[in-house]
Amino acid sequence: MITLYGSTPGWTVPCLGPMVTKLAYYMTLAGIAYTFVPTDLSQLDRDSPNGKVPFIDDENGNRMADSTLIIDHLRQKYGDALDRGVTPREEAQMVAFNRLVDEHLYWIAVVQPRYVDDGDWHRYLCMIANVTELPPEVKAFGDAWRARVLNGFNNGGWTRLSAEVLYARGRTDIDALSDQLGDRPFFMGDKPRWIDATVLSILRHTIDAPFSFDTKHYGASKRNLVDYMARMKSDYGI
Repeated sequence: MITLYGSTPGWTVPCLGPMVTKLAYYMTLAGIAYTFVPTDLSQLDRDSPNGKVPFIDDENGNRMADSTLIIDHLRQKYGDALDRGVTPREEAQMVAFNRLVDEHLYWIAVVQPRYVDDGDWHRYLCMIANVTELPPEVKAFGDAWRARVLNGFNNGGWTRLSAEVLYARGRTDIDALSDQLGDRPFFMGDKPRWIDATVLSILRHTIDAPFSFDTKHYGASKRNLVDYMARMKSDYGI
């Protein structure tokens, strides 16, 4: 059985990391059995091939990181019922939406609200550590972790834009997800595809997240996205 390593579970998600959630949702939709193990974030550079979560141990003891690479690996190794009938054009659309979520909306809807604001960062760190009061050593580790994430945020040029501009872009991304879904049961039509794991994860980490920010409230105003989330919970338990 595959072992999936992530951080702490939270609110309606199996892990506070959206890429871990995405991978867990994919394996559920694809019918691939796995065991989830919360990992020691202080040892990620030692344990994870790229110093991040998610990473997995597959059934042969091979360790692999990066949610997109892992999903590609699983699709090739186990086959993928979610791929049946997918056209090249549909696959291209799914790749594009996956990039929109992983490389754009993630920074706006996850990093901006959780890591940039001091108050929300403190609340989030308490969730990660599963405590109500932060011991000094936990706060020190958390602040170093925050600096590591914000370094990527800064290097990506996100700090050159105001929060208002970022959240305006986030609304555009939410519009794109909502318009693509339309009134269909799944993101690409009448059957679940691998992209549903990506989309559902970012929606859970945006709309269900216990923080108050523009993208959350805007996403919650999209009735079809909220209904989609409820349908996936009812039909697949995710």
